[in-house]
Amino acid sequence: MKLFHKLLLLCVCAAAPILVLGTAGLWHSHRLGQDLLDAGARTGRESAETGRLALFDESRRLHSQVVERRARELQDFFERGRELVAYQTVAARKALLSPRQSTRPLYSDAEMTAIRKDLSILGKRPYAMYRLAPNVPLDEVEPSLKKLAALGDYYAFSLVETPWLKSLYIGHPKGFVLGYPGEASFPDGYDPRTRNWYKKAVRKGRVTWSSIYADKDGRPIITCAEPIYDGETLLGVSAADVAMEDFLDRLFELSELPATDALLANYKGQVRISATVMPDGRFEYRSQPANSSPNVSEFLGGVFAPAFAASLKSRRGTLLTNAAGDSVEDPASAAKGNLLSHAQVFIKTRKEGKVWHLLVRTPMKNVAGPANQVSSSLTTLQTKFSDAIDAQTSAMGIGLLLIAGAALLIAFLASWKGAQSLSNPLFKLTEIVRRIGRGDLDAVAEAEGEDEVAEVSRAVNEMTKGLKEGIFVKQTFKRFLAASVVDRIIEDPSALELGGEERDLTVFFSDMSGFTELSEKMDPKSLVQLINEYLGAMTDSIFLQEGTLDKYEGDAVMAFWGAPEAQEDHARRACWAALDNLSRLRELCSAWEAEGKPTFDIRIGINTGSMIVGNVGSKDRMEYTVLGDAVNIGSRLEQANKIYGTHILVSERTRKDAGGAVEAREIDRMALKGRKESVVVFELLGLAGQIIPKKREGCEAYAKGLSAYRAQKWVEAGKLFKEAIALLGGDKASSVMLQRAMIFKEHPPGRDWDGVFRLGT
Repeated sequence: MKLFHKLLLLCVCAAAPILVLGTAGLWHSHRLGQDLLDAGARTGRESAETGRLALFDESRRLHSQVVERRARELQDFFERGRELVAYQTVAARKALLSPRQSTRPLYSDAEMTAIRKDLSILGKRPYAMYRLAPNVPLDEVEPSLKKLAALGDYYAFSLVETPWLKSLYIGHPKGFVLGYPGEASFPDGYDPRTRNWYKKAVRKGRVTWSSIYADKDGRPIITCAEPIYDGETLLGVSAADVAMEDFLDRLFELSELPATDALLANYKGQVRISATVMPDGRFEYRSQPANSSPNVSEFLGGVFAPAFAASLKSRRGTLLTNAAGDSVEDPASAAKGNLLSHAQVFIKTRKEGKVWHLLVRTPMKNVAGPANQVSSSLTTLQTKFSDAIDAQTSAMGIGLLLIAGAALLIAFLASWKGAQSLSNPLFKLTEIVRRIGRGDLDAVAEAEGEDEVAEVSRAVNEMTKGLKEGIFVKQTFKRFLAASVVDRIIEDPSALELGGEERDLTVFFSDMSGFTELSEKMDPKSLVQLINEYLGAMTDSIFLQEGTLDKYEGDAVMAFWGAPEAQEDHARRACWAALDNLSRLRELCSAWEAEGKPTFDIRIGINTGSMIVGNVGSKDRMEYTVLGDAVNIGSRLEQANKIYGTHILVSERTRKDAGGAVEAREIDRMALKGRKESVVVFELLGLAGQIIPKKREGCEAYAKGLSAYRAQKWVEAGKLFKEAIALLGGDKASSVMLQRAMIFKEHPPGRDWDGVFRLGT
């Protein structure tokens, strides 16, 4: 029954004194309505502020994570170049001190100029090239040249395994340079002893890195050099020119951040590489000259100076600056300033090293956009809620005035009870709203009947339910957190506590092959649509096997099985998901080819083992993920696909636990980068019973070849690997093992060789 009908009934029963009580009831109604409005406004403000701060903290974490990942990739890139030079140094010292001369092909620079016109003459066979400095006779240095020709095997291997290597060479004190020169001849009058890389390495007596500079073809490179000594006698300088162009494209691929500027500075604060976002969202970078590099304190008006100072003190992090460029803590005071992310890049030089600094700027106006959207949504809802309460309160006031004026003859007792029937529900409703404002989302308003108070009570209950189920936070933060983790937090708030447990799980890593080439062929909008279609299909495979999606990192996917819900067959599920990934990608590629779109391939690594699973982070920012050595092995296996030309590599433990559900072949025994213990690696071929006889014969030939290889029977191993190549149709894994067998045939590894291939050496 409506309040108006109740008061009409009181009018019949009430006496004159009801006029006074009606007026009192009107005053109470107005006061309670105002309390409801105040409580609702306070609740809205607190919710908006909580959402804004949470979104801002997530932005800081994402910026710091992306910049740290790029810095780590750059650090690994430099380390690979240093290792190439270190190996060349050891090999050159051994060759120069050897009494024997090598029989490997040796060409002069003039001969190489002719050969370059038809590279099929050499292909990728082992050879070395030399150039004499002016006035240096050949017969004087020919013995040293022929000894160093033994490095031809290493040069051939390096060309295959390190496509970003432009040239690898040795400068000799007697005035010649020998090695692999790249795609162009040395300039006239070239003398290695006068070059900066040679003199710097000799002066410092250790590994050195040059500044980034433009090569003779105009593209950016960096040179790593190390002196070669026999005791205190200088035998030469080992050096490598590393192409930086493709990696700088990757370093400044920051499209997942709303950033506008980035730079790479050395330990002195000199800006060596600067990048600025273009209208299409792509970062365009340029190298600063070494002799005129601007300082961070001057570049772009010194906007990066606070980030450089912070990077000198800590390895990575983010900070805020206001419009004046001063560091601040409160996001509100940085509304017109910047969010600056920084990370250190440590470049080793044997036992020592130096630090570079990667700095990225994001204007706060770009970060505040999502928070403003949430605040606007909450403000709109609060306005509607306030209007509803104001309308109901006004309606009740008008009703009370009409009833009070018409009820002069109503009895005192009826009037008193009528006032109580109006006031008590509103007092209770006000108390409920206050409890909600204090954060008690279990409070429930009584909503029996069809009157106005009942309608407001139902509106309050619906608001409480919406807040409790995370209508605002859930819709906003599912962009940053896995949906399963968000749902779990809503069902069980205790899941927000930090901590983890050690469990046997299976971890899964996948990454696209040829993403850089793909991105160059497509406009950003089409590229994003293609990647979203690909990630959607891959994620469907993971969810089909009830896996937990950990995260996307650009075009890469990380997932795991066995948590939060226990799964006894988690290894089998991960293998089936990987095979389904491969099958779905082939279907997508067929459709893309028909539409004239480019296609690509993927690499997947899977490992099973003991790892930590749980909420990791801080009390203000955490994520549900897995950690541990077993997780790192899975990531390394994904990368190892590049070596063997495979699509899916799994560990021995994963192969064992998957059992007869899948078909696989043993590929190699590897010592993954960063680990001393070796891992037996298997290639996942397909579901059980789906391997054709010819492919099975090829795998058996490979297995026999692998056994002969480990027994150091190089000729027998080579024949079996050739047989596997013929049966499997150009299998790269067989080709890689064949090449190793042939190298070991010429250069046996020794009796203590354990058959382990060490990744990264």
